[in-house]
Amino acid sequence: MFVSETDSTVMIELLSLGQGPDGYEIEVGLTDGTGYNKRILELDEYTYSQLNALGPFDSDRVRLSLYPKWDPFRNIYYSTLIRMKSTFNETLYFACSQYYVSQLNQLKAIERIVQVEETVPELLQTPFLSERVSTGSNSAKERAKSVVKRRLGPVVLLALVCILLLLSPLRVDRALSVKNEEALEHSEIAEQPKASFPVPVLPQLNNVSDTVPLPPSAEPVVPPQASQKPQQQALPIEEVVIEKNKYTSKLPKGYVALSFDDGPSKYTQEIVDILVEHGVAATFLFIGKNVVHHPDEARYALAKGMTIGNHSWDHSKLTANSEAVNKANLIKANQALQKITGAPIALFRPPYGAIDGKVSRKVAEQQMKVLMWNRDTEDWRKKAPEELIQYFHNVDPSGAIFLMHEKKITVEALPEIIEYLKAKDLKFVIFK
Repeated sequence: MFVSETDSTVMIELLSLGQGPDGYEIEVGLTDGTGYNKRILELDEYTYSQLNALGPFDSDRVRLSLYPKWDPFRNIYYSTLIRMKSTFNETLYFACSQYYVSQLNQLKAIERIVQVEETVPELLQTPFLSERVSTGSNSAKERAKSVVKRRLGPVVLLALVCILLLLSPLRVDRALSVKNEEALEHSEIAEQPKASFPVPVLPQLNNVSDTVPLPPSAEPVVPPQASQKPQQQALPIEEVVIEKNKYTSKLPKGYVALSFDDGPSKYTQEIVDILVEHGVAATFLFIGKNVVHHPDEARYALAKGMTIGNHSWDHSKLTANSEAVNKANLIKANQALQKITGAPIALFRPPYGAIDGKVSRKVAEQQMKVLMWNRDTEDWRKKAPEELIQYFHNVDPSGAIFLMHEKKITVEALPEIIEYLKAKDLKFVIFK
């Protein structure tokens, strides 16, 4: 058993695009291992015009890629954004400048450094860390300071990275307790988790009273009789303990996790049987409403050694709900799951990956931890099993948490996927 690593940046969302007092700028929302925060980036006119041509974005959620690419044939940088609507999402491409690329690189560097800032001696911490992303200045003097900071940035980063490398063995020893294993190498995953979401969105809860009465805090949910709890089958799989108050979205190198969303379903037992046959386990994030309709499938997954967690009651976008509705939503899903497990539910994965501070608070109130992902297979949009298998061959699986769904294509591709991952000598884990 070991404690999981958290990803430095899980996702970046475009909040607004416009012209500020000192030029063009873009406001983004970052969901990372420590929570949610907003930043403002300066934009050059070229990148602004490219992004603006894809708008307006007023009524949509828009995710930006943190990993622009270079096109050697056209000699330009280009990047992508995913526009999410209520019934579908689309990926759009836009050209961007080297300055925009440098802004994103600085943003990624800040997120990595902030996680280890507590280990850096106080004398080496500089205001540069908190001012790295420019928010605009009303005077030439302050703009000059910003330029100096950007030029000094690589020097400061180099010093901090060197210190991080010196201290990382100590941090790894404290974070990991893998039996008979050496300290694992930490590294950033090069590929951005692709933000694609299954559709359509199920109806949201309209109000608390129509969905589930909120039990008094002093009145705990009564678990079922011990005889109702399935006897769990032991599999030789390591368990990962998720850290509290952080979003877990990757693993150390050499480890891999399979996770399945949106069940239980008619495919649950087939998926579980394939996993057991190959001697591995996975984490299942179940929708409460589906648990009511497929309780035997949920019990079967638990009895065969799988971990099951909360994926909301109805797969609604929780960030669009009120806190009261979200509280009722999570409680109702947990009540359905606890009838299967006979124990409190420890894991939560937000539908569509949509989570903010308000949702996080309600998740924490239910004593659950957030499990994200860093490899989105997009199996729900694949046309054939071969497409899904090819996806695994095109990404680095080491340290990955794969997001999949309970689909026919996934069932058909799963045996070959597991054999491929085993051939990479990766250790399979489940989450607790």
